[in-house]
Amino acid sequence: MDLHRECSYAAPPDTVFAMLTNESFIRHRVEKAHALSYDIDVRDGDGGGARTTTHQELPAKVPDFVRKFVGERIELDEVIDWGPPSPDGSRTGDLKVDIANAPVSMRGKIRLVPDAGGSSTKQIVEADLKATVPIIGKKIEQAAAPAVMAGLDGMEDLGRDWLANQR
Repeated sequence: MDLHRECSYAAPPDTVFAMLTNESFIRHRVEKAHALSYDIDVRDGDGGGARTTTHQELPAKVPDFVRKFVGERIELDEVIDWGPPSPDGSRTGDLKVDIANAPVSMRGKIRLVPDAGGSSTKQIVEADLKATVPIIGKKIEQAAAPAVMAGLDGMEDLGRDWLANQR
């Protein structure tokens, strides 16, 4: 299932990138998602890129037919490999999300694009959500999509708040 989400931040791409790769911001985001436990790793990459890796254990707030696969908890692994900045300041990150205890994954791109002459940033997420379960895979994707979109919305709100307070 193709997912597309755009949001804007009132800060240039380098500031938004710094936020998205800041361990304190990631911890704040994970805690606001009510993670039962988590591990975070942030590493510098080549040419000014970075890799963020997050493992979270979350309460399973899913329909009963999905709970059969995941149980009471969802183990979510997220890796974002950010490339170096382009001459215009834009960046692209390769997004990989796996649910360790369910046949669900998401692959895609996150782009940070300068907007309003570079003083703000448009974040564009384009991803493919897949559930590899015969017969009911599409149904699982449809059940998971609203939670994924809500997570992206929540990250936008947290990001705006974070940037406004310059933590």
